[in-house]
Amino acid sequence: MVVLTIKDKREICGNLVSAVLGDRGIDSFSYGEFFEGSPFLRIEKPSEVKVYEHRWSLEGIFRRYEGHGILEEFTSVYDDILIYELKRISGGPIELNLRGNLGIFTWFNPGLRKEIIRKVTFEAISERRAFQLSYNGTYYLRLETDHDVEVEVREDRVEYAVRTDLSDGDKLVVCTVASSSKEEVKRRASWAMQNPGVVREKRRNMLEDLLSKIPQKPEGVHRDFYTYLWYVILTNRCVVERHPVLKYPFNMPSKYMFRHQWLWDSAFHSVVLSWYDQKLAEEELSNLFIAQKPDGRIPHEIFLSKHLCKAIWRIDDYSPWTTQPPVLAVALGILFEKYKNKKYIKKILPHLIRYDKWFRDFRDNDKDQLIAYVDYLESGWDDSARWDLPIIKFKKNSQRYLGMYKRIRMAPVEAIDLNCLIYLQRKVIAYLCKELGESNLACEFEELAEKTKNGILEHMWDEEEGFFFDVFEEDHSHIKVKTPAAFLTMFAGLAERRQVVRLVKHLLNEKEFWTTFPLPTLSADDPRYNPRGYWRGRSWINIIWFTYWGLRRYGYDEVAEKLLKKTLNLMENSFTCNENYDSSTGEPLGAPDFGWSTLVLDMLMRKRPPLDEILA
Repeated sequence: MVVLTIKDKREICGNLVSAVLGDRGIDSFSYGEFFEGSPFLRIEKPSEVKVYEHRWSLEGIFRRYEGHGILEEFTSVYDDILIYELKRISGGPIELNLRGNLGIFTWFNPGLRKEIIRKVTFEAISERRAFQLSYNGTYYLRLETDHDVEVEVREDRVEYAVRTDLSDGDKLVVCTVASSSKEEVKRRASWAMQNPGVVREKRRNMLEDLLSKIPQKPEGVHRDFYTYLWYVILTNRCVVERHPVLKYPFNMPSKYMFRHQWLWDSAFHSVVLSWYDQKLAEEELSNLFIAQKPDGRIPHEIFLSKHLCKAIWRIDDYSPWTTQPPVLAVALGILFEKYKNKKYIKKILPHLIRYDKWFRDFRDNDKDQLIAYVDYLESGWDDSARWDLPIIKFKKNSQRYLGMYKRIRMAPVEAIDLNCLIYLQRKVIAYLCKELGESNLACEFEELAEKTKNGILEHMWDEEEGFFFDVFEEDHSHIKVKTPAAFLTMFAGLAERRQVVRLVKHLLNEKEFWTTFPLPTLSADDPRYNPRGYWRGRSWINIIWFTYWGLRRYGYDEVAEKLLKKTLNLMENSFTCNENYDSSTGEPLGAPDFGWSTLVLDMLMRKRPPLDEILA
């Protein structure tokens, strides 16, 4: 049996509750495991009631509340069934307030809100005073009590409320089922309410099975934390039925906050999953190729619903008009180095070649093989100080730049990290072409890679600062903002040895990048540095991953291990795998259980830098 202890574990039921998308018949999706304890419990005088016991296990979350009486609460999820139980054990009367904001149900389609409200129904379910609520055939709440039950529905606030005094032995059971058929929902809900122990057992068996297959723990990490990291990457996995683009299972970045598929996130997920299962790692990238547009672009994101994509991007599609940092080729190169699956590579290589051509056609106006970002959101570094001046320049002379690019929101920037990844993309394509006997194509992409490398070294290195900077496409002038994006020159293996010496000095400088949680996304000596700023000072594990392997590529193994140890200690101490961290304190920030932060697993297990074989 797998034993897993997790501190203050938070989980959520919102994914199940919002299971009906109401979009072209796409109405069911399920996740490995998720829920939030106490989604319904509210006590009038919380200061008089405390959580006496809180346990998280592979079966679910158990809590015992003590104050005027004792309440026991348990939540468990298996597949598309959620069971929530609340029992009154003893004590004086406690008024229980049950509230559910239906807005979470309509998160993907706000237009459905009123329709759902009209479908809320109440029915008696036993000879005792009892109450059952259901809406739209997907959600059941059952309350059994010896007392009268008061029910109130407030359409203006889109909520329901049930108020009652729970007596000893009174029980509340909630069941949520994700299914396309109302009859199936009723059948599964009825079965689950009568067999909650079976749901718990199935959940435990499912998680035990997943975690029993994880690789042997390497040195330097606590077993529980190591298991937790695998729990994160494996239970963020999602299946969407009948979706026209998301045809394969994939990993959401975080099942709590980011519930779609993102391009560079999936590339990082694939790197980690390659240590667990070849099929999962390859499958993680498959939807990205399905989503590829006729012009060759692989989109930034694939939404579960067109409604949300349209609301955010004002485009009638499942994807916006942007791309994201091209980490995809890095992941494919790593997969090939590990598995040598020529059949898979032969299938996806044409997609990668078309993607590179898209960059040349639509993101390289001056045709110098240095690719530009034209939208800060496609950079992945959304609000970075790197884009402050480019945005100002665009606003001052937007017509000029609109003449260069059809869709653009900042003056075009030939970014250092983007071009390191483009260089690697071309090296990977050349290598794979050679493996498949396409020698002419291999030579073509070797030449393209060399031109990108030469452009980086010629235009982006600042000898006085000893640092690599982004440049404006129009004149190659430097954007003097120091960020760890410069360290991708080491990951790509294109920085000269003398340049690496100076880069490492910046990295180890406590006033720049060697902060409490290392590698803030903006140098700490920049006036705009904010240790809690999203991409303006927080620390991100994917940037640490690039830097760690860059250091290892140039023989700075001791510095790399110091970087990993410092990162790992802070994550272990808080027992978190968050989206990002406060660089001055190490406090976890952003979304919990964030997929690419499990890249620490790759740093722990890999023996030599990724793409060594390809870059040799």
